[in-house]
Order: sequence, then structure tokens, then C-alpha cells
Amino acid sequence: MKNVLRTLIGGGQVSLTLIDGTEIVREAIRLHVLSRASAIALGKTLLDMTFISASLKEEKHSVSVSVRGNGEGGEISVSGNGRLEMRGYIGDTSVPVLPGEREEEAETRCLGAEGSVTVIRDDGYGGLPFVGSCLLPASGGVDAAFEEYYRISEQLPTRIASVLHFEGDELAFAGCAALQPLPDADKSLLDFLPKGEELRKIAAEIGRLGTEKCAKEYFSADSAAFALREAAYKCNCSKEYLSGVLLSLGREELEDILRTEGEIRVHCHYCNKDYRFTAEDVKKMFP
Repeated sequence: MKNVLRTLIGGGQVSLTLIDGTEIVREAIRLHVLSRASAIALGKTLLDMTFISASLKEEKHSVSVSVRGNGEGGEISVSGNGRLEMRGYIGDTSVPVLPGEREEEAETRCLGAEGSVTVIRDDGYGGLPFVGSCLLPASGGVDAAFEEYYRISEQLPTRIASVLHFEGDELAFAGCAALQPLPDADKSLLDFLPKGEELRKIAAEIGRLGTEKCAKEYFSADSAAFALREAAYKCNCSKEYLSGVLLSLGREELEDILRTEGEIRVHCHYCNKDYRFTAEDVKKMFP
């Protein structure tokens, strides 16, 4: 399903991105067995990073974020690439929503009010990747953190609104709406476009209307200029890939682990999967 729409509005000076990330967040919840508050914090980070990944120029380009706050959720890490393959994890998967607590309050408690956001973008040209960072804003919240990152590190005033809706214990919808002026655009254009709660309501409407109808109804966007793509939760780990990683440790160190542990165990945080390597596996690495 093509669940990411990108187009230009405001006379071609503002980029609009609308995302239906329901299946992305559902897969994260399934893989990590997330509680409600942990799902909100990681889910919103996945949605906002899908927006950033959609802006990468080529499929081989990649971007990752580390959100280190003093909240109950611990570190949040999410990676994406130009193919819109997303993956992520959160330090504590079991942070609950407290009785009577609004979901926004649970999100802030999970994330924390102090900490940092670090984004690493690799454009695949062989040089050093771009690294940008900022402090978590005092207002808290994932969207505010990414807006602060863009303001500080890339000097691009950006509006991002992500929403998660639950029905009982099940995720019903997860979506994101983002507005960003092009680098040479008149930044004041954002003054006339939705922000805050208004933009969050539009993000929620994606669940009812879909990305294309939402872009037309709320932004008078021209469907002829729509770029539609598919984003999904997909981890790139495999036993073959991890064999290459282990190979870099050298035969002596791997055999030492085998003597001590009996096998080599590798855990992928992104897909919550364990890989085991036996003496025979190591032997095959060094023919």
C-alpha cells in the first residue's frame, strides 16, 4: 500500500508530507510487545522519521535518530532509508498509561523533559555523515523534539504532527502530517498554514480520508503533483549479515567466546530477534 504522500503547496514553496503509518507502528508494537505509553513514544518517533526518510534523495541514503531523555522509556532509536524501510526500539517497552492520564502526558513522561536528539544522515557519497543534534525542548513530546532539531540543526522551520489512536488495547490508526518550506522559500508562508492542534486534527483525518483526499481537502493540493510511495517496518538483519559483523572480531576472539559460552548469541534490538552461532557456524566463516 502506498502510504506516504509528498507534494508541494504554497506556490511550490512548501513541502507537504502525509503518512498513514498504521502498519509500521502495529509491527513495532507486535515485535516489541509494547505497552500503550511505550507505543506512543516509539510510534511517534517512527512516524516522524518516516517523514525524514521520505526526504532522502536516493534509496541508498540512510538516516537514524537517537532520542536520549530522562523519561521512563529510556533511549529511543529509529533508523530509516531511502527505500522507506523503517525500524526502531525503545529502552523500556512496558511504560504504562496511568489512570486518568492523558496520552500526551504519558508521552512526555515516557520521553522525559531533559535530554538530547541526535540525527545522523548518511548520503552515501563516501564522506562523513551529517550529524545534527539539539536539546529536548522544555515543552516535551516527540513532535516538538523533531521541530526543535530542524530549527537548531538545519535552520528549517518545520511543523510536524503525529497521532496514534487506540480502540481498547489495539492500535486503530497512526498518522503524520508535516509542513516544511524549501530552503530558498519565504519562511513566512508557514504563518498561513495549519499548526499545533489544527495540524494534529488533519493528521488524524488521514485515517478517515486517506492521504490523497486529505491533501486535496485541507491543502487544495494538485493530485497531478502527488508523489506516492510505500513505507514499511523492515529490519535488515539476518544471520548472513551478522556473520559478516562477527567476522570482523577475528577467529581467536570468536573461539574464545565459544569456549566460555558454548555458543555466540546476538540480539537484534530492532526486530527483537535472537541469533545463535555454533562452532560449526564460526568454522564456516574462516574456510
